[in-house]
Amino acid sequence: MNDIQFTPHFKLSEFVSSETATKQGIENNPSTEAVENLRLLSVHTLEPLREALGLPIVITSGYRCKALNDLIAHHSQRSQHMKGQAADLLVQGSKFQVQGASPRELLIKAFKTIITSPEIDYDQLIIYPTFIHVSFVSHSDNRHKIMSANGQGTYRALTRAAALAIN
Repeated sequence: MNDIQFTPHFKLSEFVSSETATKQGIENNPSTEAVENLRLLSVHTLEPLREALGLPIVITSGYRCKALNDLIAHHSQRSQHMKGQAADLLVQGSKFQVQGASPRELLIKAFKTIITSPEIDYDQLIIYPTFIHVSFVSHSDNRHKIMSANGQGTYRALTRAAALAIN
């Protein structure tokens, strides 16, 4: 089941792989509904982002079963990760790094691309100091909620204009 290819650049195994789960002996197996949600996230959010950036996206946290979610610092009992609706990601870049862009600058570029691209749909978008959290529910239920987080459990809602002004 872990080899299901959702899009040209994303497959199920990227979303369920977890060093923490392996170390703790937790089976991080998604339900059929969670697998479908991960597919939708890939199709409507992640693949269009990958295409817009032209750079690889690394999923650092995707699906989390409840036992795994409970081990995550500052986790939510309502985490969209447990439904397969969210992913935390990094952007790997070479062409931007050649121009001197830092990993943070790549994150900001991805963050702004998600906000501004008409091809990318999302429910919640949070920029952390070292990664981006993005979720997708459905085209009709997505809230387009934008936030920033300090990585210590503090979140701040952002307007579209404030989000695009981040640098």
